[in-house]
Amino acid sequence: MRSYFVETWGCQMNVLDSQRLEGVLQARGLCPAARAEEADVVLLNTCAVREKSVQKVVSRLGELRRLRDANGLPRVVGLCGCVAEQDGEELLRRLPVVGFLLGPGHVEDLGVALDAWEDGQRARRTGFDAPSFDPGLIARPDSARQFVTVIHGCNQRCTYCVVPRTRGAEASRPMPEIVAEVERLARHGAREITLLGQTVNAYRCPTTGADLAQLLHAVCGVAGLWSVLFITSHPRYFTPRLLRAVGELPTLGTYLHMPFQAGSDRILRRMARGYSRGRYLDVVARLREARPDLSFSTDVIVGFPGEGDADFEETLRLVEEVRFGQLYGFVFSARRGTAAAALGDRVPREVAKARIERLFAVQGEIQLALNRALVGRVVEVLVDGPSRRGAGRWQGRGRDNRVVNFDGWAGLTAGQLIRVEIIGASAHALLGRAAGTPGGGERPLPA
Repeated sequence: MRSYFVETWGCQMNVLDSQRLEGVLQARGLCPAARAEEADVVLLNTCAVREKSVQKVVSRLGELRRLRDANGLPRVVGLCGCVAEQDGEELLRRLPVVGFLLGPGHVEDLGVALDAWEDGQRARRTGFDAPSFDPGLIARPDSARQFVTVIHGCNQRCTYCVVPRTRGAEASRPMPEIVAEVERLARHGAREITLLGQTVNAYRCPTTGADLAQLLHAVCGVAGLWSVLFITSHPRYFTPRLLRAVGELPTLGTYLHMPFQAGSDRILRRMARGYSRGRYLDVVARLREARPDLSFSTDVIVGFPGEGDADFEETLRLVEEVRFGQLYGFVFSARRGTAAAALGDRVPREVAKARIERLFAVQGEIQLALNRALVGRVVEVLVDGPSRRGAGRWQGRGRDNRVVNFDGWAGLTAGQLIRVEIIGASAHALLGRAAGTPGGGERPLPA
């Protein structure tokens, strides 16, 4: 086997897991292919949070089977990630195209699974008996933005969520190991580090007992970093020490993702979220007191069983009160094995769909107003590279995670920090030009 192709669904943790999978393959001498039909090995690194995601994986497996029947490639398809953990055994029985299963707790067993396949066996590497993590095996992209896992798994028991079963119980990495990894990345050009965890603010160093606040102080002290972010945060775990860290550490970015899921206390209790509407708003207020320029993003579930019109109106009022910079909304998806799947009082699909459209309309107006308020300001932006918006257009992000599109100029490269004047705004992005240059750059790149 000479080449591979990895497809990734889902969250930032899956993105980093795909980089780990690529690291294992590259250590075995395989090279990346441009497309699945050109690869000997295709890995699907999957998400099981919503039923629609699982359906997409099954559909993709059918496409890969047809590709292999037509031209002999890919030779082997590995089903990885959360779907492998949750539904893998059933899919292995139903779909001969699946060569092996590899759950999130066994990323580094990829070589073992490939060896078993070459011996005619379909390996099942799932469960969380002996998870391992080797930061030296990660195939890092050439980017000034990098992810670093600090805590695996989740101990929450939200009634709608499969993550505790697909990613296992919480297990924090030692703080010295994390800081050493960040230092290596900074030496190799990383300017922004995002610390990852399903419930990142539940972090506790297994050797010293240090919490996330102490880890942030250590990571923010690494030379060369422009910004440090952490996701995903749970409202229950913002301690006074963590709140102080948010206000004290200038290297921390001004973007914070904190799902609230529902604005109704009755629905929050059914979800077993462990906080009330009032508690969530209190945490937001304390965070804004500590760091007034914070831009919040959030997750919302619409149409949870039993959600009435009054419950949904409370969700809308919370969105209007907090004024999130970004919002990710989802219609409730019943997941097999979760407590919510057994609840009655299902919200009709057409009602849930109408509600989420209202939610997006309200949020769109808020985002547009927040973005327009930035017009005329000069912001510092970390350049990502050429934009897909058109010839000569480049893209970057500020410390608040907002996308900024601007006209490029000669000598501009990804990874640079530049100052950009905001001259326009939509609900989802900002338009800028190089600060101090009325024409929008020193010398525009050719079309």
